[in-house]
Parts: sequence; C-alpha cells; structure tokens
Amino acid sequence: MSKNHLEMGYGKFPYVIIRLHYATYLQLPIHFVKEQQEGLKGILIKTSSEDVHEQQSLLLNAVRQFKQQIDTQKNNSHRLCLVLDPHQAYYFDADGLAFSTSIPTGGTLIANQNEFVAMAHPHYVESKKTVSHG
Repeated sequence: MSKNHLEMGYGKFPYVIIRLHYATYLQLPIHFVKEQQEGLKGILIKTSSEDVHEQQSLLLNAVRQFKQQIDTQKNNSHRLCLVLDPHQAYYFDADGLAFSTSIPTGGTLIANQNEFVAMAHPHYVESKKTVSHG
C-alpha cells in the first residue's frame, strides 16, 4: 500500500470491504471525526466520544445505513464486511448481520474510484508496536 493510501485511511481498522467480483474488493476507510472534514474518503462518523462501545454502536448503525444506500442506488443487495481487526468482522447481507473471526483477504484491493491499492496482500497494514525496555 502506498503512503498516500495509508494517509487517507486505507489499510487501517476499522474499514468496510465490498466484494465486487471474484477476488476484487473495494475498501472504504472509516473515520471517527468530531467535526465534518473535507477531503476524507470513506465513511465519516461524527462523534466526540472516545468510548469504544459507543463508537461500535455508531459504527454498526453507520454501516447498516451505508448498505441500505448502496443497495437502493444499485438496485441490488450487496454483501459487505465491517472489519474491526485481523480477527473480528461483521458481515452484512440480505439475511442480516453475522459476526465472524474470519476477514476477507487477498485478491485485488481497490479504492472508491477504482484506484488500485494492493494485490494478493492482506487488506490492512500491521501496526508497529513499540517495545519498552525497562
């Protein structure tokens, strides 16, 4: 993933993945913002809360609304995945919502303007944890 994509939020948790075709995925970054911000790509959730549980509730509602919008626009039911971390995801489809410990990976990953992001690679970038020497 390019530095530019990382700065726009691609490859960072949480995010939404939509499978467009066999092995072709669209990724939408999710941003929690206190105020409306111009230039951010993806799904913006306005909140001043730092509470993870409250953010998760807002997150699930925002993704549910997003799914309804794209299903209506495209006149088709899309299966999409809200990815929280490498081992936690919620799959939204016509049957409802299902939690999973398996997340989409591999294939070709594109941004919202059909811009290439990554190929045959995990859809996220590992965060580097600092090691304290004590």
